[in-house]
Formats: sequence, C-alpha cells, structure tokens
Amino acid sequence: MTMLRALPALRARRAFRTLRNSTGSAALEFIAAALVLLVPCVYTVLIFGAIESAQFAVSGAARHAARVFVEQSSPTVATRYARDSALMSVREQAPHASKPSVVVTCRGTCLASGGTVTVRVAVRVPLPFLPQWPSVRQFTSVSVSASATQSHARLGSAG
Repeated sequence: MTMLRALPALRARRAFRTLRNSTGSAALEFIAAALVLLVPCVYTVLIFGAIESAQFAVSGAARHAARVFVEQSSPTVATRYARDSALMSVREQAPHASKPSVVVTCRGTCLASGGTVTVRVAVRVPLPFLPQWPSVRQFTSVSVSASATQSHARLGSAG
C-alpha cells in the first residue's frame, strides 16, 4: 500500500525534473518559429514593393510620354522625345528596373487634329536578393507594363 501512495509523488517529481531541464526551450522555439514565419513575410513585402514601384513608374512614364508626343510638331521628334521622357521617368521612380521598352502607335494621323496616340511602356523588374545572371533572368524578374492614350488638340496646342 505504501508503494501505491508513493507512486504519484514519484511521478510528480519526475515531471518537475523534466520541466526544470527544459527551461529556455520555449524561447528558442519562439525564435525559430518567428524566423520561419517572419522572413517569408518580409520578403513578400519587398517583392510587392518592388513591383508596385515599377508599376507606378511605367504608368507615369506612359502618361507623360503620350503628353510629350502630342505637343511636338514632327512625328520623328515626337517619338524621340517620348522615348527620352519615358526613360527619365522610369529611371527616377524605379532605378533597378531594366531599360524601358517604348512603343508608340497612332490612330488616324499622328499629330493631326483629332488623332490619338497610344504609348506603351514595359520594363522588367528584378526580384530582390535573387541572382540576375542572363540564363536565369527570365525567372528572377517580373515584366511590368502600362499604356496611355492621348488625343491631339483639335484647334492646336494650348501652349
């Protein structure tokens, strides 16, 4: 009978020793779990930030290039100025993006009254902390594009 009474006390002592030996493991488990969950979340925020920055850059570049195009007098000069303005806009807002691809299309006569111009700007955005070797660049970067349409003033430019 005494052995049966002592059994719960032995179990309690053994459990207390086990708890005492695992002191500090909760902090270690918390740090490990936080790293496993926090690092991917931070990396995802960085990826979305880079892509969103490039999206704002190409959207503004396309809009600005279309406006610059319709204000010029010759289609050749207008195309050159539109490309230059798109390049400057993208470089200011998304410095890590690739050189922008600018495509200008006209509906009707380009610089005639009532004609419309559409400018499409596209860039490739490298994902943060990934290698940019030529053989893997298509897998480690994202293509971002935007287009803008501008009508030529019917009675000439407002300037």
